[in-house]
Amino acid sequence: MPDWLPGFLSTSLLVSPSYATANAIWNVVMSACIGMMQTTPQGFSAIAWNYVQTELYPWALSIGVMSMDLFIMMGFFKAVGNFKENMTLELMIEALIKVVILNVLLVSGLRIIGTIFQMASAMAGTAVMIDSPSFFTGDIDMGSRIFFWVFGLFYFIVAIVCAFLILLTLYGRYIKLYILVVTFPLAMPTLTGGRGIESTAYAWVKSFLSNTFEIVIIALVIAIAGRIMTGVTIFTAENVILEHFDGFAQALNSMIYMILMAVSVKGASTFLNKTFNL
Repeated sequence: MPDWLPGFLSTSLLVSPSYATANAIWNVVMSACIGMMQTTPQGFSAIAWNYVQTELYPWALSIGVMSMDLFIMMGFFKAVGNFKENMTLELMIEALIKVVILNVLLVSGLRIIGTIFQMASAMAGTAVMIDSPSFFTGDIDMGSRIFFWVFGLFYFIVAIVCAFLILLTLYGRYIKLYILVVTFPLAMPTLTGGRGIESTAYAWVKSFLSNTFEIVIIALVIAIAGRIMTGVTIFTAENVILEHFDGFAQALNSMIYMILMAVSVKGASTFLNKTFNL
């Protein structure tokens, strides 16, 4: 039995049916999100990963290997045609080093990508501390009952939209990671194409790092936002009379917290790209 179910049956239904339903759905969705954060693309969908690994990746790899010679020739002719920088021994050595690096990447690409996936999932699991964030302080008084009976429907809508927005963001990340794995052999051969063309490979690396380690930023957002929620005491009244109604402000703060978390999770990718220039 889930930890939140006894409280749902004994307490939440007494506060408001809208609050009880929103609370249950939020707990279920956030528990699923916490589990997804610690799961690599290999473990998230074994069927999808097997399809990518055994069918799509070999197909893309064959195209990448065939295009490698084309990009090497393009890089050579581009260097020869550049009268400002004649073809020198240094350029030949640089081109040879790129060819060696490219061969290593094409041979060990899936192994390297899988290792990076595991690193990101481990970092996310450590950051979130495997705590499923709850959105209510637990101070059920007259104020909170008034809030949920008056704004219960709106509260329910906010909880559902925010929870599934976070869930869809995580789902979308896995789809992008599968596509990035497939496009890896297609982007890497441009590394030998010379200046301008090799930027395609660098762009793939930036996109891969951004989408892979986005989960770490999302985990940090959830962990920090959850602790902000539990640490807010500004809405707790010390007056004997007012303390029976401070639950209204706490419930309002809880709704703001849900919106803030959903917006922050949605903007995690943009934050990561701007912070590390990806």
